[in-house]
Amino acid sequence: MQPIGAFFVKILVRLVGYLPFWGIWLLSDLLGFVLNHVVSYRKKVIHENLRNSFPEKKDVEIQQIAYQFYRHFSDILLESVKGLTLSKAEIQRRFVYRNPEIFHPLFETEQSAILLGSHFGNWEWGVLSFPLAVKHRVLGVYKPLKNKPLETYLNSLRKQWGLSLTDMAHTGRAVVNLRGRPTICVLIADQTPSDIHNAHWVTFLYQDTPFLHGMDKLARQTGYPVFYFEIERVRRGFYQVSFTELCLTPKTFSEGEITRLYAERLEATIRKSPANWLWSHRRWKRKRPAAKPSN
Repeated sequence: MQPIGAFFVKILVRLVGYLPFWGIWLLSDLLGFVLNHVVSYRKKVIHENLRNSFPEKKDVEIQQIAYQFYRHFSDILLESVKGLTLSKAEIQRRFVYRNPEIFHPLFETEQSAILLGSHFGNWEWGVLSFPLAVKHRVLGVYKPLKNKPLETYLNSLRKQWGLSLTDMAHTGRAVVNLRGRPTICVLIADQTPSDIHNAHWVTFLYQDTPFLHGMDKLARQTGYPVFYFEIERVRRGFYQVSFTELCLTPKTFSEGEITRLYAERLEATIRKSPANWLWSHRRWKRKRPAAKPSN
């Protein structure tokens, strides 16, 4: 069944690729209406996440953010598929990096870096286009799919402009293999960890929240400076990306401190434009494990 699923995705990519953007927006409007008003896609999760994250907002404001989220989510789904067939020139016109020169001094000294992002804005276009914006080799870290033929197909499209990829379990090995070659390791770091015992727990959007510990550990072990990227939607189908320094000397930081800095920066990003984060994700489904009694 897996090859069949991959085959239908290939058909979908081709069909969406033929659509002009005005057709994408029409289809997105319809999809957003269906997800919101017909199938109520994860509506309970979305509204619960929003209420808990913004207790200061009135119910009418929560409703408005949820409505805007469905429109954003539909756009991202279709834009992500469309992006797999865009030309270099087109994606560079639509996805603009404002300050990629922040990495140039590192490249000149043959130094690598770690770049942290999130499921905010159109992160998939960032995956595709970032290697076109910097001199470094770019290593993207991804969560493997259960459908391996589909994973192979999608990764082949993501790598078309120079991106290297590694799954989360082999990040350390991939970084070691690239030692000596200036590389930016990109992690979408706001996912829910499956291992809550080793997770870093942070107060994030008023809630006790687990974060993956790997990004923090990788930075402190390698000493690579850590940067953060923020995606801003300029208008439908157009984005700008800004980079900021998060931590330049990670070996001097204690465990969990880089995670905390990332969470604070991400929360500030979300508060500026709350509808553009992935609220349908069950981000707070895991609870902090009880502390083991001391002997």
